[in-house]
Amino acid sequence: MKKNIYIIAAMAALFTASCGKYKTTENGLKYRVIEKGDGEANADTSSLLFTNYSISIESNDSVLRETFSKDQATYIPVFEPTMKDALKEFVKGDSAEVLINADSFFLNSLGQPRPDWIKAGDNIRFILKIKDIMNQQDMRKKEMEEMQKLSVKDSIDLKAAIAAMPNGQKTANGIYYTELKAGSGNGIKKGDKVTVLYKGTLLNGQVFDENLKDGIQVTVGLGQVIPGWEEMLQAMKLGQKVKAILPWQMAYGPQGSGPIPPFSSLVFEMEVIKIN
Repeated sequence: MKKNIYIIAAMAALFTASCGKYKTTENGLKYRVIEKGDGEANADTSSLLFTNYSISIESNDSVLRETFSKDQATYIPVFEPTMKDALKEFVKGDSAEVLINADSFFLNSLGQPRPDWIKAGDNIRFILKIKDIMNQQDMRKKEMEEMQKLSVKDSIDLKAAIAAMPNGQKTANGIYYTELKAGSGNGIKKGDKVTVLYKGTLLNGQVFDENLKDGIQVTVGLGQVIPGWEEMLQAMKLGQKVKAILPWQMAYGPQGSGPIPPFSSLVFEMEVIKIN
């Protein structure tokens, strides 16, 4: 509730500075510029607006979603099905309001009927702050630059983590590990079913996943786990526990996964407690 009040108050501040009247499109969409930016008109309908936004129900100002509080701007295509007639009019720096019939928005933009808890005839209100406008080529270039930064940072952090690992050993594909507890018996081979206790962290120590109670069961060699796990398990024995640093190429690669950012080398503590 406090968060909603905060967002509504912030939007009210924008309205106070309002300099535009509503315009209505042929499809009944209403929009206005609240505060004018200094960018140039956008003529490319394939462009993307890099935008902070708030979505609320007009009748009660109930905020459904917003990105302002954490500055998590996202890309919205100019040719968005329901708002395109308004979005193509905005320029970089604009703060704007768009009112869309709820039935139209849910049906055309989300491909589903309006939920029952939103009244028939009600409007969805978008408050937008256009931080940038990019075409597809510009966006890809920016993404490549960001990916390069992430890769370089990971490389620096990886070297520091390896240097801090006592008695580290290296596998064929660049996994560095140290033994925390010795194992016994034969080594693990492809086709073995193993149960592993584990904890996974980013290089900064942030835990992203763990199961230290029951563990996870894996059939080695079937691609059920990331490449680094496949290789590490085949270097282990029953009862053995290791701390392993997996380079991003042996983890989730340039795309990342869930809480794991792109180009992230990972640290795992792994203990084999059962082999079938």
